[in-house]
Amino acid sequence: MSSYKKNILLLAIVSFIAVAQAQAPFLKTISLKKVVNAIVPAYQKMLDIAYSNDDKENILDAYFPTNYQHAKVIIYLHGSGWTGGDKNELPEMLIEELVGKRKYIVVSANYRLIRDGKNRFPAQMEDVSKLFSFLSASAKKYNFNANEFALMGGSAGGLMAMLYAYGYDSLKQIKTVVDFWGPTDLTDKAVREDNKEADAKVTNLLGTADAAAKICFDASPYYRLTKETGVPTILFHGGKDPLVAVSQADKMYKKLISLNIPAQYEYYANEKHGMQGAAGVDVFVKTLAWLNKYFPAF
Repeated sequence: MSSYKKNILLLAIVSFIAVAQAQAPFLKTISLKKVVNAIVPAYQKMLDIAYSNDDKENILDAYFPTNYQHAKVIIYLHGSGWTGGDKNELPEMLIEELVGKRKYIVVSANYRLIRDGKNRFPAQMEDVSKLFSFLSASAKKYNFNANEFALMGGSAGGLMAMLYAYGYDSLKQIKTVVDFWGPTDLTDKAVREDNKEADAKVTNLLGTADAAAKICFDASPYYRLTKETGVPTILFHGGKDPLVAVSQADKMYKKLISLNIPAQYEYYANEKHGMQGAAGVDVFVKTLAWLNKYFPAF
């Protein structure tokens, strides 16, 4: 149904109830709010919006509450080893909760993927910087605060979220990070010589197999984190993760705590790379609780 037809239908129903209530008192039990909510969706979508003209992969999806006065913005960066994945991996259930119920604006963004040896690091971080420039320029039009964002990421996107917050956010726009099983130290043997699959992905990202190369330190959130750059961070990780060793989350959490930066570490002993079933529900609940504490919607 088109937006025009929805509005006409809504007006017709509201008018009918208003007239009927004046003529039949028992109809006053009908809730206009319930009728309106049944017709008007909880949130609106804007899909495949270009945030930069530099590359066709620089696109985002944005989700807006149907009714809001002033919203905070949460950005999500997808995973899949910097060679795949897409912005649509963000679960619909999380969008419905964050946008439809809690009235955040949520943005899920694509970035350049590595193909045929092109778009290696720091291309991804350049894209995230362009994303934030675009969002900052759009703040007035869409009625949100350009100085406050939450940044979330899964796997490869988790590394990017932490890395941008700790190493690239010169304007201090990022107020909290939510990391879903992302790597943190690309020099660590746990994701290099001890793990051939992870090492291949990191080598492809950085263009070098030398774990001691400077670029490995530059691309590692662990080494970019300082007392001055850190922001409240929650980390989720599975104890049986075959791709990103759980020690990556362990050491990041310990460093955050040593620097007195608010941090929370959720460890799932029997989970692998990603969460299923009850663990997935727990991640959902604890993510919402974290945001409520460090990045409340109101």
